[in-house]
Amino acid sequence: MENRMKKNYLLLTFCLLMGFQLNAQTLSPEKIGLKSYSIASKELGTINYYVSANKIGNKKPILLYIDGSGPYPLFQYTPKGTGSTIVLDFRSLSNDYHLVMISKPGVPFVDSVKNDPASGFPIYPAPTEYTQRLSLDWRVKSANLVLNKVLKDLPIDKGKIAVLGFSEGFQVGAKLATLNKNITHLLLFVGNGLTQFYDFIIHNRMDAQKGLISEEQAQRNIEDIQIAIKDIYAHPSATDKEWYGHSYLRWSSFCNHNPSENLLQLNIPIYVVGASNDHNSAVLGTDYLYLESIRLGKTNLTYKVYPYDHSFNEMLKNDSGQVIGAKNHLQEVMQEGLSWLKKR
Repeated sequence: MENRMKKNYLLLTFCLLMGFQLNAQTLSPEKIGLKSYSIASKELGTINYYVSANKIGNKKPILLYIDGSGPYPLFQYTPKGTGSTIVLDFRSLSNDYHLVMISKPGVPFVDSVKNDPASGFPIYPAPTEYTQRLSLDWRVKSANLVLNKVLKDLPIDKGKIAVLGFSEGFQVGAKLATLNKNITHLLLFVGNGLTQFYDFIIHNRMDAQKGLISEEQAQRNIEDIQIAIKDIYAHPSATDKEWYGHSYLRWSSFCNHNPSENLLQLNIPIYVVGASNDHNSAVLGTDYLYLESIRLGKTNLTYKVYPYDHSFNEMLKNDSGQVIGAKNHLQEVMQEGLSWLKKR
């Protein structure tokens, strides 16, 4: 199970990095139409964030983008070109929004990312500051500070202050919206309706049902996961202990919160997207979220499910059912969400 799960988590990062190409040899925020800012916080350290420079003096709505997991720079030089963890066409969106994005603690805006020669997946060593600080609390509190600072410093159309979270950013956005009452719209893609720990269990049960592994192997895997979870909760602040490439601090902080509980508190318009072939964030969790919203009589949550994987790849199969390729639908899925935002 371990090798398979690591491969899936790395696949997410690779697809996001390579999903947005830029024609530039040496990148800087200014060269690609962004203005850089920073906030010095005694609690959180230095928070570096970036705002689209296009029409920055105009009164526009805010779109705060929160990316997924891992210590990756927002922009990277890779052996296959320049990529980004930003899945939006921010240059086009800057005509209509003040687009805001935030670097993770201790991570530069741009840097070189190597590829694993065996798997082809990206490799980037986590900076010490990232390992010591990265948690749900850091991401939520830093985003809250940045959002409030942008609201204070720029001309803002306060009728639409939107947050868009992708993958790990789903959980960050869900919690942030319960903290910052200025947020008017929330868009969340391929994240957890329940905790990430539960997703590991779900995937093993589903793999056994599909015949990919035996029931006995699934149970052994789940028992190993439960042992790891107990150790994480026994050492919730540890940054010198890791599980699946993340510190115990990161795991304990994110899994101490149930995103469904956060989202069901809210009455603002929410757009949630799941992927039915996602082996990172189980669609069953967001199915549960939507079911609960119906049970509670809430009408503010729009729910979309696509037959793709975590990066919105459609697996192409031959007549024998073997996977022979993939077609990516990321941009069209994102555009549907942005069209929803424009109409609300």
